Amino acid sequence: MRLDIIRDEADFLALQPWWDALLEQSATPTPFLRWDWVRLWWEIFHEGFQLAIAVLRDAQQRPLAIAPLMIGAEPAGMRRHLQHIGFLAGLGEVKGERMDFLVPRGREAELTPLLCQVFPLLAAEWQAVRLNKLPEDSPNKLWIVRALNECTTGASVLLRTQCFCLSLTPDWPAFTRSMKSKPRREVARRLAALQSEYDFKEVLVTAADAESRLEEFAALHRHHYPENVSSFLAPAAWRFHRQLALKWITTGRAMIPCLTIGGEMVGGVYGFIEGDEFFYYQSGWHPQYARFSMGRLSFRWAVESCILKGLRLFDMLPGSYRYKREWAHTSRYVLDLEAYQPESLRATLFRSVRHLKRLLPGHTPSLITA
Repeated sequence: MRLDIIRDEADFLALQPWWDALLEQSATPTPFLRWDWVRLWWEIFHEGFQLAIAVLRDAQQRPLAIAPLMIGAEPAGMRRHLQHIGFLAGLGEVKGERMDFLVPRGREAELTPLLCQVFPLLAAEWQAVRLNKLPEDSPNKLWIVRALNECTTGASVLLRTQCFCLSLTPDWPAFTRSMKSKPRREVARRLAALQSEYDFKEVLVTAADAESRLEEFAALHRHHYPENVSSFLAPAAWRFHRQLALKWITTGRAMIPCLTIGGEMVGGVYGFIEGDEFFYYQSGWHPQYARFSMGRLSFRWAVESCILKGLRLFDMLPGSYRYKREWAHTSRYVLDLEAYQPESLRATLFRSVRHLKRLLPGHTPSLITA
């Protein structure tokens, strides 16, 4: 086997024939590392970043495993002064919510340590490692952490974030029986009231109406962020998601279950399908119908839509909101790993300043030592 480190776009694009196949063989496949996602992300957000993709190849030069990495700085905060090596599409304006190496299931002990050679090989180019949203149950985690402990200082888990999940049943009636009694009754009551008062429908956005429905969805989302503080609505981010959604709705990798009154969208959910899992990404609803709790009804229809498609798991991704806790059956975790270049003065200064800030009264430390 040979380790290559991809630094230019042409060599990155040449990986397309193997990329998704390796992702599908991995233990933790994720839509946030699909070729369509990372390729479009690089096209829109590449400024300020340098590719650092580690590729293990066999004797015929075919990729056996890929560490999708890049080097660059965060756009704001103290970390803008550090060059980080992190997941491709894991830093910047749009961040993947579940990231990993692309290693065939069962071969992690053999291949992942070899991919991790990229960290010391490129040590002169980065001051910090930041691997955001690595699944806690990833078989790659052990080998990544071990490699960081060998070649860096301060290797640790910066954040351990809970992702609430729903275990989906074969049909909606069975699922309602698994719900907590209060949200079950509340949803049923509000849905019945809405159906009795309006020309109300639950529909799925199709390829034929995707363009117009996406604009409606953006408008609904914007109602809750009147000053455009949602990163989802930032111009470049919206351009990314609009292009991605138009493609993935057609191929079945994205889904927008929506509620309509008189044909106009009044609530909806935007998310992604990977295998038998749905990843709940964004939502929006019209405040005019707030008394019906349109957010909950949109969520309800999204869950039923996933059941109708035969999906097994509904992942609500990071974020601890009350409605997530009310609906959830189980949860899984993602980790933000960090480490620092031991020879870097800049990294040492950053860690020292951060340590002093954490000593100030009222500060709640977020660091969890690995």
